[in-house]
Amino acid sequence: MFEKFEILIIIIILLLAFYFVISWGAGKGKSSDSSAKIASYLFGVRILILIIAIVSLILWLLL
Repeated sequence: MFEKFEILIIIIILLLAFYFVISWGAGKGKSSDSSAKIASYLFGVRILILIIAIVSLILWLLL
């Protein structure tokens, strides 16, 4: 299987991929009315990915 360092790299790559795909999808069809909603949505996405990253790091350290 994978070693400890490789698992950390995979987790980071997956989280970055999720963020870029979600932000790219939310950025389509930009209009001035929905830009505030999109910014709020992307802030929530950043917080969620940060929480997932922290939990993953804690589990990785205990591995």
